[in-house]
Amino acid sequence: MRSHEQRDLTARLSALAEAPAPPATLDTSAVIARGRVRLRRRRQALVGVVAGSTAAVLAGVLLLRPAGAPPAPAVPAPTAPVSLAPSPTAAPTPAARTGPLSAEARFGWLPSWLARPAVGYANSDSRSVTTAATTTAVLNATPALKLELLRGPGESPAPGQHTAPAPPVAGREAQWLLTDASGSLGGLRWLTASGRWAQLTATLWLDAKVQDDLLRVAAGAEFGDRDVPFPVRPTGLPADLGLRNAEVHRPTRDSEPPWSAILSYTVGDKWLSVTVQPDGFGKFADGRPNGGTPVCRVEKGVQLCANGTAAGLPSVQGAGGLAGLLERFEVLGADEASWTR
Repeated sequence: MRSHEQRDLTARLSALAEAPAPPATLDTSAVIARGRVRLRRRRQALVGVVAGSTAAVLAGVLLLRPAGAPPAPAVPAPTAPVSLAPSPTAAPTPAARTGPLSAEARFGWLPSWLARPAVGYANSDSRSVTTAATTTAVLNATPALKLELLRGPGESPAPGQHTAPAPPVAGREAQWLLTDASGSLGGLRWLTASGRWAQLTATLWLDAKVQDDLLRVAAGAEFGDRDVPFPVRPTGLPADLGLRNAEVHRPTRDSEPPWSAILSYTVGDKWLSVTVQPDGFGKFADGRPNGGTPVCRVEKGVQLCANGTAAGLPSVQGAGGLAGLLERFEVLGADEASWTR
């Protein structure tokens, strides 16, 4: 998976910022056009969590089959699933948040074909997503994995998919995800100790070895709500702005920024996005229709931009408009060592 695709999925902020807003030399049409392309690619990318999306189910992953690849491998012989009741243990009280992004799913063991992975996180109201991607080519494809912990107690397969029994994962029921048209393998899902479903998909043709690797990755996955370091911290935002989506992405190409992040807020059917990345890589703003002219500022080597259909709401205008709203994000710096913990 290309890094710009991961950014275009692949994520929060406190204390007043001090830098002045950048001069009004912003090429609005170019910024919005770039943002539209990048955000459209994000919707098609592995992360699948679209900033500000009101859909309850996110877009699935396209499994890439390289040219000349062998026919789809047969799915392992069905293994009787082991159905276990959800753990009766009460969920622990979460610790106080230090930033706007948390992750409930993390990778443990990763296969050798995912060399030096760039790991990203996203969290929405339907699922928590962790991705790992690399530029190391395997069978003419760029390998990547997506690990999701679904919020629903048991979600149906995506349209065009069905399930078949898979070997148990940690003694719990597991299912292969199969594509209806071809019967080819599309991923793996399994019950976790909490009773919620986890799902693992890959952008690599799933031969027998990769199938075995998916089972091992699933067995080593870790689940538990933990903060993800984030470059900014929000403070004193209007009460009606509800955080809908947060993401932080890391690229797999040197030509891209070393990281990027986005926070998406909603008020009814209105949306407002704050994008964050290191300064010096051009403007990056949400390019969805009717988002208006992005307002940006730079502090501590970090660029923040805000735009959206919620810009004209009384609560946002009362905060000083988009420029005033950006002043309510504490910029922690471009160095990840300074981010929220």
